Amino acid sequence: MDYIKTMDMSDDIDDEQVWDIAREKAMMAPERIKLVTEYILDNFDRKTYRGDKTYIYNTLTNIKEVASGKAGTVEEIKQKQRISGFNSIFAVASVPMAKLYYQEFKKQMAADPTKKLRVATIFSYGANETEYEESTSGILEEENSEDTSALDQSSRDFLDSAIHDYNKMFHTSYSTDGDKFQNYYKDVSLRMKNKELDLLIVVNMFLTGFDATTLNTLWVDKNLKMHGLIQAFSRTNRILNSIKTFGNIVCFRNLQKRVDTAISLFGDKDAGGIVLMKGFKDYYYGYEDEEGKRHQGYVEMIEQLMSRFPLDGQELQVNRIKKILLIYLVLFFV
Repeated sequence: MDYIKTMDMSDDIDDEQVWDIAREKAMMAPERIKLVTEYILDNFDRKTYRGDKTYIYNTLTNIKEVASGKAGTVEEIKQKQRISGFNSIFAVASVPMAKLYYQEFKKQMAADPTKKLRVATIFSYGANETEYEESTSGILEEENSEDTSALDQSSRDFLDSAIHDYNKMFHTSYSTDGDKFQNYYKDVSLRMKNKELDLLIVVNMFLTGFDATTLNTLWVDKNLKMHGLIQAFSRTNRILNSIKTFGNIVCFRNLQKRVDTAISLFGDKDAGGIVLMKGFKDYYYGYEDEEGKRHQGYVEMIEQLMSRFPLDGQELQVNRIKKILLIYLVLFFV
């Protein structure tokens, strides 16, 4: 799991109303949205292996017909294809934030076509749904995939605009109206499973009960906790082949304590150190755990190794060993 620091803010601050107003504005600041979007575009290929590792996958060839037909009435036609890399979901805190990110992705990709991704968004919550209205249990209430009536006109207009972009991308004709939105939901689900979408921006949709073996990365700018955190993080867990042996979670806010709490509650209370890796600097320079125990890093271990087994007069060989060990350490984080 990666934590990308975007604000110098403690996770322990009490959620008082006045503070939340300031925090919400800060989280949605244009510069922060811009930087997070830049990070995702700069690191997307590395995280999802796009253009790197290929594999054979059984793809659905008649998505529009399946999405528009009633359940079980249209036969799925599949064929094996060689595809590259995996895809991702970006979970954000609210509908207004989804709008900002979608617009920023379009802006940055237009400015640099080399970073072009197939991006879509879907939501159905009303505009009053914000990141700070969390249930005590953290359970995510799945957005209604059949009804957009709770959306205010501005949110609905924006979603129609995003669906229009989707229609141009895939030659479809969906909208926020009734059956057309239901079919849009089905189409998005199928194209995610088919790896025809690279990144899907959501509020709560697709964070519970949705499984796609081609999904390997979850980007998070949302205050997940408890049951909802485990549900969301589990979206990347479906093992596909020898290439996808694990999923990536990239957080843009500090969820460390929430993750530890959730793992303690729903699994082994001591599993945090097994599930979550330390950062590169910790493994390079060493670190102390919560109990105060010192763990040596790369630098200390190399010094200890050289002192115990001196290689006098063989400086070139020593440097080669150091470089090889450092390369292994770096590759561990790629």
